[in-house]
Amino acid sequence: MEFLVVGLNHRTAPVEVRELLSLNKDQLPEALGAMNGHGVAGVILSTCNRSEFYTLDIPEDAGSEAGADRVKQFLVERFGISLLDVDRYLYVYRGYDCIHHLFRVASSLDSMILGEEQIIGQVRDAYEAATTAGTAQGPLAQLFQQALRVGRRIRRETGISRNALSVSRACVEMAKSVLGDLTNRRVLVVGAGEAGELAAEVLSLSGVTDITVTNRTFHRAEELAASLSAQAIPFDGMPKALRDSDIVIGCTGSPGYVLGASLIGDAMAVRPDRPLLLIDIAVPRDIDPEAALVKNVFLNDVDDLESATKASREKKAKEAEWAEELVTDEAQQFRQWCLDLEALPTVIELRHRADQVRTLELHKTVRKLNGKLDEEALESLDAMTRAIVNKLLHDPTMFLKERKGPEELKVAREIFRLSEEGPKSPD
Repeated sequence: MEFLVVGLNHRTAPVEVRELLSLNKDQLPEALGAMNGHGVAGVILSTCNRSEFYTLDIPEDAGSEAGADRVKQFLVERFGISLLDVDRYLYVYRGYDCIHHLFRVASSLDSMILGEEQIIGQVRDAYEAATTAGTAQGPLAQLFQQALRVGRRIRRETGISRNALSVSRACVEMAKSVLGDLTNRRVLVVGAGEAGELAAEVLSLSGVTDITVTNRTFHRAEELAASLSAQAIPFDGMPKALRDSDIVIGCTGSPGYVLGASLIGDAMAVRPDRPLLLIDIAVPRDIDPEAALVKNVFLNDVDDLESATKASREKKAKEAEWAEELVTDEAQQFRQWCLDLEALPTVIELRHRADQVRTLELHKTVRKLNGKLDEEALESLDAMTRAIVNKLLHDPTMFLKERKGPEELKVAREIFRLSEEGPKSPD
């Protein structure tokens, strides 16, 4: 048994590929059930920059790819994709590599924006969804609980989260780099979820006073607008809002384009000389890429934010190095704990088997002596045989507990003729 993750992220796949495998919170329960149906119960972590599928794999033989193959087959059936289209973007990590990867993810070391605070909450939400679905149990539950502890430790003991950007904050920084002072700009925020709320708050703190919020659920847009002294409009009011805006930020959780190229084109037809900056931080994307072909329209998606975060990453290089060391140490310790846990049943059964043999031979000897030994001598004989067994088993026990994997355990069970299914619990 070993941990397994199959996934892709902003380093391995562009946004147009990542959106093919994206899931929102409402879709997670069904997806977890479907993955479980493929024999790979686990946890799904899906954000704007990654889609990762964690499970426990029990290889049928050395080097078996059965678990990864089942996950990939699930992806093909659940998302209606061709494996040829995405396989070259996928990574597969097993065992220690999977542990180390998840700890880096939870610590934001694998994020586009180093130190960003949203990822640990997203890891927690993914784990809780899997717990509710009953697909994260035993060692997998321990892995995610430890990942959350490591993520909190990294934030507590290093400075990578100090003055950290979020995706929403980064998109506002990008707008500043393109347009300069945003104070007198008119901004339309499409989406009133967490990303939209953060974007609107950052805009307000940046001095923007003309903010319009729209959302499919108008009541949510009204709530957000009221908290920021902004304006809320119904979704069908977007055509007019587009004509009036300087900046549009797309951040809904919709499965398809919310702002089509024709809608953008119609809006620009009445304001051809006034530039429009579109920033799409949604995955799947909210804005049709064809909108970039409209004259005086400048479109950026979430992958374009990396340049806006480069300076922040460079400033935190030393803190990131320290955080990497802590994560590596934590991953090694957790891997050793797992190995000890895996070896424990074999160690217990080996010692139990040895004690059975010792006891049987001791009783034979005592019967042959036919009462020639007194109580004190019998106790000494018993203690001596126990000591011999303990000394003989010391090295095999340490061998099994010191970073040994399934193959070593299998060989040990064969050598000592232990049961394949492990020790039986007493009735």
